[in-house]
Amino acid sequence: MINRSILRRGGVYLLLLLPMLFFNCCTSTTNSVPPMAHTVEIKDMKFQPQELWLNSGDTVVFINRDMVAHDVTEKNKAWASPPLLTGQSWRKVITESTDYYCSIHTVMKGKLSVRVQ
Repeated sequence: MINRSILRRGGVYLLLLLPMLFFNCCTSTTNSVPPMAHTVEIKDMKFQPQELWLNSGDTVVFINRDMVAHDVTEKNKAWASPPLLTGQSWRKVITESTDYYCSIHTVMKGKLSVRVQ
């Protein structure tokens, strides 16, 4: 015969364990999109595309395809690339929307727009 105290103890453990199992099995996780890499080409004295839509955590790779050096500077100077010579690239993980420009050629401007999820 099974000891009743063992059954009671097992029942208590089961009552404690069930909510945890239910919580772990039935809670939904956010469908987070894996980070992506996007390319912005610098050519003809422009950032192309001039505006880029992306998700927070995505990486932007800036590639200088122009004949002169350029850089990428956040509008409030929170971050900036070094000067990029022809063929050089620089990458940055983006977490929020911002405008940017080339501090060498201030007429060159771009925008990074982070989608709200």
